Amino acid sequence: MLKSLKILIFILLMIFFISFNYAGQEKFPDTIISMTASDYRAYIKNHPPLDRLYCQGETCFFLVTHIDIKQVEESEAVILGRESVPACEGFGFCRRQSGDSPSQGDINGAYHSYTETKTLLQVLESGFPNMAQVSTIGYSIEGRELNVIKISDNVGNDESEPNIFIVGCHHAREWISVEVPLLFAQYLLENYTNDPQVQRAVNGSQIYILPLQNPDGLEFSIHTYQMWRKNRRYNGNFSWGVDTNRNYGYMWGYDDNGSSPDPNSYTYRGTGPFSEPETDALRQFLLAHPPKGSLSFHNFSQIILIPWGYTFAPAPDAFEMNEIAGEMAYRIYQVNGRLYNYGSSEALYLTNGDTCDWIYGTFGAPAFTIELPPEYMVFGGFFTPEEMINSAFNENLPALLYFVNYFITGPDGDSNPGVFPRSKSPYPRGKKHF
Repeated sequence: MLKSLKILIFILLMIFFISFNYAGQEKFPDTIISMTASDYRAYIKNHPPLDRLYCQGETCFFLVTHIDIKQVEESEAVILGRESVPACEGFGFCRRQSGDSPSQGDINGAYHSYTETKTLLQVLESGFPNMAQVSTIGYSIEGRELNVIKISDNVGNDESEPNIFIVGCHHAREWISVEVPLLFAQYLLENYTNDPQVQRAVNGSQIYILPLQNPDGLEFSIHTYQMWRKNRRYNGNFSWGVDTNRNYGYMWGYDDNGSSPDPNSYTYRGTGPFSEPETDALRQFLLAHPPKGSLSFHNFSQIILIPWGYTFAPAPDAFEMNEIAGEMAYRIYQVNGRLYNYGSSEALYLTNGDTCDWIYGTFGAPAFTIELPPEYMVFGGFFTPEEMINSAFNENLPALLYFVNYFITGPDGDSNPGVFPRSKSPYPRGKKHF
């Protein structure tokens, strides 16, 4: 008996030490470096893409590990500057708000966690049963629900109205990208009776909103490492995560610049198109509910991006999509005076296997990525202060309503005079504005 007990204790100790060492293998990027855009373009010809934060002029900033730094140093690229990511709590959690304590809720404050997002969707459904319907379209790697809320004046029926699809939070650290779609759902329902623009949108379309595409990554970002980007698949060899916004089927793996075959890369595309349950669930859902238009929210850069992302060549409908993007940018500008540039995805960086290319390439539907503010912030860019949540939503609200109504009124906007007429936008139409 004693011998058996000793063996059991030994086994348990071995499991503990193996688990401890195993957990310690996941290395988090801890440094931000900068280099010129031309040096980076030369670098990625022979190396996997780095985790690019943003570019300001010709200077680009990247979140890197010590291994990345060594590879950059061994190349011909010149590191212009480097700065450590501040470690605040745990493995790098830093609050981005003016106060010392959360304004509400858990450690994420006013931002919605997975559970809080799910709860709010359920509250909206129960509060507006004739207009809101929540469905689970699939599950994440770790078993969390992927919840879509449908908003329509006749929500129980599948009508012959344009389907509009809106999605948030492919990338875990982009917390604000959950909030804008979620607040839009709430706004539509709460303002239906007193806002003619909302009534027109809800009566004339079927709006499907998936505010949280990457729930596992979000939870990991909230509680463990705030700068986490990918989902939480274990890839083997102590590597975690697939970039779900590189995992869609259209031009998946087109090259190794717009995505990476390396599981350690921040743009790792997975083992094949739709290899991840999060992207496969979205694919199955949209095949059953083909969209007429879609918006995918990210941050940060203050840019409205159109296909193509995988190539510098213009998409067949680039003129129309640039017109729509220009109209949205103008409406955003009118609220707070914040300028969102717009154009094809190559203006930010090339991507392949992303959401918008797949939706446009599969359904021919105008598809846009909206990169939310703020721009020109190294550490704070992804972690928009809590007090800016409502500001970011309010400035995007007119653009969101315009976008939905565009597919109801048609390009001229004249089927209902006075409702969303073409603006006198100062931006040039039909070409990118950069």
